[in-house]
Amino acid sequence: MRRYETTIIVRPSVSQEERQAFFDKVIALISSSGGLLIRFEEWGQRRLAYEIKKETRGYYGFFEFCGDGPLVKEIERNVRLDDRSLKYMTICTSQEVDKEAVKAEIEAAKSKETEAETVAEEETPASSAEAGTTETPSEETSSAPSDSVETSEKEATPNDSI
Repeated sequence: MRRYETTIIVRPSVSQEERQAFFDKVIALISSSGGLLIRFEEWGQRRLAYEIKKETRGYYGFFEFCGDGPLVKEIERNVRLDDRSLKYMTICTSQEVDKEAVKAEIEAAKSKETEAETVAEEETPASSAEAGTTETPSEETSSAPSDSVETSEKEATPNDSI
């Protein structure tokens, strides 16, 4: 089993529902063909480096998965036939992968993600309460330095400079 990364660029005119259905189709292909999806990320809409099929923008999707050569061929065949896609690229990042080690890596990433979400939820109310108390002093201190910056700029720029 090998490890692959596939980046797919979808037309920007495709609706969110259609785009999600397209990405779900690729994920289902990976699962049904005996592959193992490690990670899926939506990178969002970005400007293309060059025009592709008369489009200057595209919506990027990134898949990291483990599988065999026939799986990659099937994914690329489906993406090529689908009109929603502009371009795709698959690269092999590792020739030999232990399936159990990859499953452990996926579980570790999921646990880190849930821990990060828990910490973020706990810090959100505290940081907003602190932000409310620190806004007033920062406004007072920010006005004094801005006056001194303005006077120093006036003094620093002589009339004869270009």
